[in-house]
Amino acid sequence: MPYVSRDENNAIIELHNSPPEPDSQWLEINSPEILDFLAKIKTSQQARSTLSATDKEMVRVIEDVIDLLVAKQLCLFTDLPEAVQAKLGARKQIRQDMQTLDNLIGDDEDIF
Repeated sequence: MPYVSRDENNAIIELHNSPPEPDSQWLEINSPEILDFLAKIKTSQQARSTLSATDKEMVRVIEDVIDLLVAKQLCLFTDLPEAVQAKLGARKQIRQDMQTLDNLIGDDEDIF
């Protein structure tokens, strides 16, 4: 490795162990272009990882905002698309079920 694939601007977009095309270019692994490409991938993966880590938190924030808008009657729950209503309802039910289970488990611990 590495054989490289390039975009229309001649920037490296992929690395390959074998030539993907007959006229593929081979570069030394320590070439500045390869090192720069690998650094960009690392940065990109870190950014994706950070976004993914906050996705779960944002989902809960959005649910809370929707609940607040509905509670203040700034939005009707039925104004939301049916698919959104179903997903929010299912998540709310799962949360309630989990809370019930947690309460049952908590009560059992007090017995012993």
